[in-house]
Amino acid sequence: MKILTKYLLKSLLFPLFYCLIGFCLIFIISDMLENFNEFYENNISLLGIVKYYSLFLPPNLVHLMPVCLLLSMLYSLSNLTRHSEITAMRAGGVSIFRIVMPFISVGLCATLFIAYINETIAPDSGYHAEKFLDYHKSGRDDEVFFARNLALKNRNNIWNIQRFDTRDYSMYNVEMIEQREDGSGTVKYQAEKALWLDGRWWFTDLTTQAYKENGDKFGPAEMILQKEMRDLRETPQTFIGEIKVGGGVKDLQNLSAREIRRYLRSKKNISEEIRTRMLVDMHSRLAAPFTCLIVTLIGIPVGAHTGRRGAFAGIMAAMFLFFAFYILQLSAQALGKNEVISPLLGGWLTVIVFGAISPLFILRLR
Repeated sequence: MKILTKYLLKSLLFPLFYCLIGFCLIFIISDMLENFNEFYENNISLLGIVKYYSLFLPPNLVHLMPVCLLLSMLYSLSNLTRHSEITAMRAGGVSIFRIVMPFISVGLCATLFIAYINETIAPDSGYHAEKFLDYHKSGRDDEVFFARNLALKNRNNIWNIQRFDTRDYSMYNVEMIEQREDGSGTVKYQAEKALWLDGRWWFTDLTTQAYKENGDKFGPAEMILQKEMRDLRETPQTFIGEIKVGGGVKDLQNLSAREIRRYLRSKKNISEEIRTRMLVDMHSRLAAPFTCLIVTLIGIPVGAHTGRRGAFAGIMAAMFLFFAFYILQLSAQALGKNEVISPLLGGWLTVIVFGAISPLFILRLR
């Protein structure tokens, strides 16, 4: 890595780090003021509070990262411009694209990082944070962690689970039927308990019964003490996603785009209105990480002009574009959910518009 690239990355990454720490602390303090009585009245230990906020932060990091990235971009580039460092680089024959490439790389890395958080960690983290508070509000009643009478049809398997523990993903009184393409059952499994171990489901105290195509039993039932179900594609997240929806579409903030898509594929009989709203939410969730790249492309030209015209003018211009981005985003989502535009456009319109406009501002840099 060249010295110039290291210097430019350092000028951005240090402010970004401090900005993230500062905003995370602000979010924690704000939430602590709101929930302090709950912590105190339910005698939640300091370790428990730390655990709660370790679950609380990932979903909020998705919203914090674009703001922090924009502010650190403005700070870094305004400093470089104010001290005529960009002018010196240009005079030394360094192209403007060579100068902005480290910043764009950081924005792209932030986009990939937030996309990973948004799809893998944040949905479950937010869900378990809510369960943590519910557990202590209920007087430490373990029932808040159990989902009862869970029914799921996934691919060619039909599941009926009497009780599912969301902490360790253990299932009790499980019935699972493998179906053929025509809908007839091929094998029926009944297990007292199912455990998720080493990336596999293990059924214990299992009874299996095979069936012919006409529905008649094929031989006697077989009793097995323990069986590794290697061919099952369902994971704990498959059932957690079903539990989050809870049989209705009330709150999708703890669902990943993959869980929403899986739900829509398995529920063919939901109304078109609900399906459209869920599709808009799914596309919005997929598009959300690209906000980091958009604010990077916005922050580069605005930050470069900030050093010349003053910090206030640059910050106001960036904030105006930032709020315009979110206003257009909310408007596009509303239009998509009301079926004025397609769900795809409802989720991606803002990214498409600003993704097309932002590079034009960089091209105008001198």
